[in-house]
Amino acid sequence: MKVITCSLFAFFILLGCVVNAHPSKIKSIPDIEVYDINGKHTTLKQLGQNKVLFIDCWFVPCPPCFREMGMLHKLYAQYKDNKKFCFITLCQTDSGIVKRFIAQDKSMVNFVNLYKHYSMRDDFKLPVYFIPGCNEKIYTGKVLAKYMPDDKTKCPDRQFGFRGYPTVVIFNKGKLIFKKTGYGDHEDENTQEMKKLIARSIAAK
Repeated sequence: MKVITCSLFAFFILLGCVVNAHPSKIKSIPDIEVYDINGKHTTLKQLGQNKVLFIDCWFVPCPPCFREMGMLHKLYAQYKDNKKFCFITLCQTDSGIVKRFIAQDKSMVNFVNLYKHYSMRDDFKLPVYFIPGCNEKIYTGKVLAKYMPDDKTKCPDRQFGFRGYPTVVIFNKGKLIFKKTGYGDHEDENTQEMKKLIARSIAAK
């Protein structure tokens, strides 16, 4: 992908990273049914039971989401074997499209190149979950288009009450302890604060 093409593509996609949500105040893990990339169903409450539950909300294609994933891979690698911690990403894009994206299918080459450019990674190793009904489609041909999910009210922005992607929410023992939207060029301070909060929460268990 040429630099100019990537830049223009990113600009138009970036416009779609802010959503018109209707924020709701959440204080604890909502009882939401989710399923993983292999189709196994569970709930957020089950995933977060007696644990620190970290959730990153994203979609394909979202340049700020992709930029954040460089940091997320490092965080996931640090805690993936810790039984007191559960790390997931929650994607509003249709699971079939995400499977092709992760597998770097030829039909997804533009999105994969965008991901590699912003994340500075050649692979995608994060656990991905989906909410039934929140299955936004994207056209993978020459013209970019977005299609609404079956039920927009099921998507993460409505469920957690935020207005843009990516958004991170963290729960400890079922209670909300952290929530942040966006990922820019100067995130070191925010990331360190988040990591310290996670470490303290795990140590307190």
